Amino acid sequence: MSIPKQPTVPPLSKQEIKIITDLTFLQPADFPQLESYDLLFVFGGSHPEIWQTVAKAYHEGKAKQLLITGGYMPGKKRPDSWIYGTTPEAHVIQMKLIELGVKKEQIIIEDRSTNSLENVRYAKEIFDFDTIQTMLFASKAFASGRQYRTLKKYLPDHVLLSPLLVHSTLQNKKVTRDDWMKETSHRSIVYGEYLRIYEYGKKGDIALL
Repeated sequence: MSIPKQPTVPPLSKQEIKIITDLTFLQPADFPQLESYDLLFVFGGSHPEIWQTVAKAYHEGKAKQLLITGGYMPGKKRPDSWIYGTTPEAHVIQMKLIELGVKKEQIIIEDRSTNSLENVRYAKEIFDFDTIQTMLFASKAFASGRQYRTLKKYLPDHVLLSPLLVHSTLQNKKVTRDDWMKETSHRSIVYGEYLRIYEYGKKGDIALL
């Protein structure tokens, strides 16, 4: 079943909002917080907040090795700030990170993927995750629950995962755990994430947690 990026949202009770929030938004405090990690994995995307957040973590010493994922998918809706045409997302993120002071030799690129599942599966073709013990992963906050479950499904069990939340904007407001239910567009995109977790879990594409 194809789930729209922003589906129609039915009326939601306070209890349903809490359930959706807890499934879709991870809380970093629930995960081990290390001074540094063996790898910083970056899910593909086109929002500037991605490279801004990742660059900040890099300069804080969170990781010396970065794996950036993301190709180009025709027809995908992108923010107005995207001026890079059909350039793969990973290439743009890499370029922006280098501009922000990240060393190119510390970046690994996966540039064929067009969704989160492919981000992980194609990354496994170019990087041996058995060689690391800890990994920080950069994910849009509202997608972090689904993307964490994707990593848990496909990465070795021994790899300790911690989220680095990217608070991207939609209609000039950040989509956050505390306020997503207050904006129509935010409600829709978060509800879509909830539906994906349910549907992809049934298909076996993500871990059931």
